[in-house]
Amino acid sequence: MKEEEILEENHNCGCNEGHECTCEGECHCDDCQCEEDCNCGEECHCHDDHECCHCHEECDCHEECDCDDDCSCHDKEKEYLAVAQRLQADFDNYRKRVAEQLDYQRQEGVKSVIEVFLPCLDTFKDAKRTIADEKVLEGINMIEHKIMSALKSLNVEKIESIGKPFDHNYHEAITFMTDENKENDIILEEFQAGYTLNGKVIRYSKVIVNKREG
Repeated sequence: MKEEEILEENHNCGCNEGHECTCEGECHCDDCQCEEDCNCGEECHCHDDHECCHCHEECDCHEECDCDDDCSCHDKEKEYLAVAQRLQADFDNYRKRVAEQLDYQRQEGVKSVIEVFLPCLDTFKDAKRTIADEKVLEGINMIEHKIMSALKSLNVEKIESIGKPFDHNYHEAITFMTDENKENDIILEEFQAGYTLNGKVIRYSKVIVNKREG
């Protein structure tokens, strides 16, 4: 065989259409579309001007894509990010609701105990009216003070009444009296003490209010 024929044979493509192969190595393509069908992730050596090379679209490698076209993968990434952000926001709201519910239940439990306990405090007031022994009174006052200190640690406060202006937000008027030496609507006496828990009234003070004639 002549040398020219050998060279020509070596440059002939194994494709059915007899294209001149420019691939480095033996080409086994049927129609010289190695750029279109290549999934190897290696550099494509075809030099034909194809309209679109599918190597980058079909390649399973994890190398950076240099395509300038808008890729749907970016839209998916934004969609997944939005979903993750919504889930995070929902979880944060859930934690806040749980914390608020636990705090509410705790406060309701404290309130229930205090409401049952308040009549016991009223007994100290009634007892001090009937006891003349100073030492006994001193002991009662000491016990009452310790109980009030314990209640204060639970954010329970006694409502101030005597000598204060009547306030329907804290006081309940059970009757009226007249004292010309005092201003109108001033509380003269406290019939039953009132209390607040965390600033909210759990029992109103029952009071006697001054009403001046004229």
